[in-house]
Amino acid sequence: MKKYLILTLVLLIGWSISADAKPKKKTIYMFGLSCDYNDSIMYITEIQKIEPAYIESKTGFLYDRTIYSQQLQIFIEEALGKPQTTCVVFFGYDAKKVEKKQARVIRKAKGKEKLEIMPLVPGAFKFIRQEWTEHEEI
Repeated sequence: MKKYLILTLVLLIGWSISADAKPKKKTIYMFGLSCDYNDSIMYITEIQKIEPAYIESKTGFLYDRTIYSQQLQIFIEEALGKPQTTCVVFFGYDAKKVEKKQARVIRKAKGKEKLEIMPLVPGAFKFIRQEWTEHEEI
């Protein structure tokens, strides 16, 4: 009886670990920032509504978040001629919380890093929503 219990537990644990989580469609609010540490300027986007975005159902991980940051990096390179920037995106489900997060990021950048904050002109940059497709495992 003990063998069956252990076998059942092992199978259940294995099944829960290997079960693929399906993406959820959710509305998110996102902003991005781009920083070039050689000239100490940080560019920041306005908060944008993305609907729907694809979120991993178990962890809350934003699918294709690297593509969103690459979109910003390409814009900064082409529009502003800044090829050596590091770009990152922040997101949340509540617009007010994302506004607070953006204010916190700006406050920290001004205080510690002595970075000059350069907001991008509203409407100059727009994130392009990504469609989720199931990727093959290699």
